[in-house]
Amino acid sequence: MIRFFSVSLLGPTKRLCVVGCLCGLLVFTGAAQSAAPLGTISFPASGSPRAHAEFVRGVKWLHSFGYEEAIAAFRAAQQLDPQFVMAYWGEAMAFNQPLWFHEDVRAGQAALAKLAPTPAARLAKAATPREQQYLAAVEALYTTQNKPARDQAHSDALAVLAAKFPDDNEAQAFYALSLLAILPRGDQSLPLRDKAGAIAERVFKRNPQHPGAPHYMLHAYDHGQLAARGLAAARAYAKIAPAASHALHMPAHAFVQLGLWGEAAATDERSWNASIAWATSKKLSIAMRDFHSLAWLQYEWTQQGRFTKSIEAARLVQQALAVVGTAGEVGGHHDQESAIGRGSGPMTLRNDLASMRARYIIESERWEETQGQAAAENIDELFAFGMAAAKMGNATRLSNVINALGPAASAGQDAGLREQAAIMLPELQALLAMMRGRSQEAFAAMDAATALQARMPKPIGRPYPVKGADELYGEILLQAGHAKEAVGWFERALTRTPNRSRAVIGLARASAKAGDPGKSRTAYKQFLVNYRLADQGLPEVREARAAVAAR
Repeated sequence: MIRFFSVSLLGPTKRLCVVGCLCGLLVFTGAAQSAAPLGTISFPASGSPRAHAEFVRGVKWLHSFGYEEAIAAFRAAQQLDPQFVMAYWGEAMAFNQPLWFHEDVRAGQAALAKLAPTPAARLAKAATPREQQYLAAVEALYTTQNKPARDQAHSDALAVLAAKFPDDNEAQAFYALSLLAILPRGDQSLPLRDKAGAIAERVFKRNPQHPGAPHYMLHAYDHGQLAARGLAAARAYAKIAPAASHALHMPAHAFVQLGLWGEAAATDERSWNASIAWATSKKLSIAMRDFHSLAWLQYEWTQQGRFTKSIEAARLVQQALAVVGTAGEVGGHHDQESAIGRGSGPMTLRNDLASMRARYIIESERWEETQGQAAAENIDELFAFGMAAAKMGNATRLSNVINALGPAASAGQDAGLREQAAIMLPELQALLAMMRGRSQEAFAAMDAATALQARMPKPIGRPYPVKGADELYGEILLQAGHAKEAVGWFERALTRTPNRSRAVIGLARASAKAGDPGKSRTAYKQFLVNYRLADQGLPEVREARAAVAAR
């Protein structure tokens, strides 16, 4: 989620923006698999043996969102067998990347046009009714309708294909993916998530080495109420397709939502390293590495108390930003994207870097490190400046931050930006009220912040806002001497964002002051589990060890 907000605290606001040879017709089952470990599929299609091997490789990359490699494989299949209809289907599929919110309609249309100039002419080339239906489904993605209508038409066509060929794992898997492309927001998505997940689970049961099945299970269950159902897929997918950086990252979607920091960090570190290896093998810029997995990894490291590592992660983004700025590269995983949806441009990298800096400050509580920093690149960083000002007793700077953040919550802003800023504002106002000794005013502001946050879906990755309102309310109540009430808010925070380390230690502290040493000791023990790889010398580790050792 992009949260751009560049502002100088030393002057007026500078910027606010959001930023498959019919010759001797041969049909193969897909038994030939590529050398790269990407899983195993069976995809009968009409074409020559050599072309079919490339086609299968492309489909496997497609299932793991390795779109660059998929396109290369499908084009190789076309060169080997120019009449291989499904190879053109595959290439066109690779230019629609629904879960990355990216598509290249012209490139998709061009891929299909290489087969024949019109949909009718292309359909006439398909060798079997099944292949005709695959082709018709992808055609729906590249009509003149608006994107939601095209996504729905594609899913409807795949529903027909999946119903007609229930034993075709690929039809089932791609149908599940198409359902994920039309999910509504929040809890309204639960029925479709259940449906897509159930379809993918059936494929996974039939073929435990299928790359798409666990991948789409993870996306289907990427919701606070369903995350635990994705654990089996999470622990299988990375082993099925370790050649794909994205396959190594996706398990973190389940692990983070369940607070399994060790597993989350381990899989995202493997994902990041795999992206380095991929970009290096292709002799590509460092900006083509998967900074999405690195941004997740940095957050996971903060939850383990590995703050030195989290600083190193931010420096890697700085290095890429320097290269992009010099070379003028444009691309991005979420916003300024290349035609194939990979690579990070300046806007993405600046946003990632600012959010990394903000999370480092908030999770480490090294407030003094914000001194001398005058410009915030996004609202995460701006909030961190404000929270640091409160902790260091600088009411003037906190007031400036509140004033600077105000426009981001205005009606004309991007909905995601506005939604988060609307929570951040009363959070900071509460901190200012506490500084001024007006605790009741602070509590009222936090009541407003927590009510707004309660309307938002639970985060599926790094939490938003950058400091959860429930967690902050617990800290404020504890500061004001209301330990029992603080316990309730920390428990509420841990329901929304399980096992967050700052909420865990907050619960430990509040429980101790509320006269519940058993609950306090249990929380301190969990905190030490979270921080078992933490940097040396952290005061909160000493505190937790002392509390656990005490009788």
